[in-house]
Amino acid sequence: MCAGSALRQECGQQYREEYRRCLEREFRRGRAGACSDPSFGERLRQRLGPEPALLGALQEDGPALLARGLRGRPDPGPALRGLAGAFRLLELAAVNLYLFPWRREFGTVQTFSGAYVHSLRPALPEADLVRSFGRLGYEQRDPHRLAITRLPPGPELVAAACGFFACRLECEILVEVVHRLRPRQLRPEELLEARQLAGDVEACVEMLQQQGAASDCGDGADLYQEMPASPEDTGGEDAATLALWRDRGSPRGARDVPRRGWDCCGDSGCGQEPVPSMGNPKPDTSSSSRLFLEQELGRASSPLSALAMGSGSPQVPGEAQDLPSAAPQEAPELPCYQLHSCLRRGVLPSYCCTTCQQLHAGACAAGQACRSRHHGQELRSERQQRLWLQRTEVDMLLADSSGPWS
Repeated sequence: MCAGSALRQECGQQYREEYRRCLEREFRRGRAGACSDPSFGERLRQRLGPEPALLGALQEDGPALLARGLRGRPDPGPALRGLAGAFRLLELAAVNLYLFPWRREFGTVQTFSGAYVHSLRPALPEADLVRSFGRLGYEQRDPHRLAITRLPPGPELVAAACGFFACRLECEILVEVVHRLRPRQLRPEELLEARQLAGDVEACVEMLQQQGAASDCGDGADLYQEMPASPEDTGGEDAATLALWRDRGSPRGARDVPRRGWDCCGDSGCGQEPVPSMGNPKPDTSSSSRLFLEQELGRASSPLSALAMGSGSPQVPGEAQDLPSAAPQEAPELPCYQLHSCLRRGVLPSYCCTTCQQLHAGACAAGQACRSRHHGQELRSERQQRLWLQRTEVDMLLADSSGPWS
């Protein structure tokens, strides 16, 4: 296993060099095109499976491309197959330029061609396509054409092709996870998060099955599960990237492309995010703590105001609101949550165990044990993580009148 960024980069360089040898070996045998060596594909897939972070070493923006390609897709299965086909075409474009730099037909990409319109554009945003072709030296000349303005050196083209090949393998890994969990329909963000946290297919499937079982139990933690209202609530468009990301044949649809021009060679068949301090003032007594929090949090119509006033869950717009209680002291007693020792100050939690009533960071061993033995839920969006963090800091403040958590 590669332990750390430097070792992953070294691993990536080794795989790029092996990829280059595979291309040139196939070329000497009269076959040219996207990598079709099953032994190399299987070796890379076996390494990529338990170590999804390796994708970022092979293709720096690979996890982000996957996340954006899946965003807004109700069923990630078909979207992943389309992405695999798109990555194969991008790989083929890089290979063609590496093996045949003199061929003029590879110098232009027509954006109205069948491959671009039916395979690339439905899979990836236009801006990502332009950036991906930009790595290969293409620039957009007009709305209908990308043209080579600077042919990159051979090692850069090989690195780009190998990166797109790794993205294709990652798509196949995720397709297998989706298939194993049928008929359950996964949301793309929960699939990518489980892939980052769990690693290989078996562990990923097990984690998602446990999450589904916990959700079916009607656990109180589900009251805090909500979809982010805007991209900012997820910490930006790439927050689902988890760092995020085998070759068993070409993806369906990848072969059905024109046999001329750029799209086919004619000769070939968490980190955790720091957050600012909550800045809670030091209360004198537990009663003054509650009074201060009620005054401050009760002013805003936010989910947290309901927590400070003693409601069991934050109010969600569109749902029936809880009736105000007769008096604050008559409010029902709520479970008091704690921050596990794995959470340093200013770090967002990623898991809430409602059995232990503790919040955990993603890499916490105790949190992994809770996932397998207790009830709880993954905190997927930044908004959800902040809400739980604030609620728990309120609980800890009220439990300890000597001062806020430090």
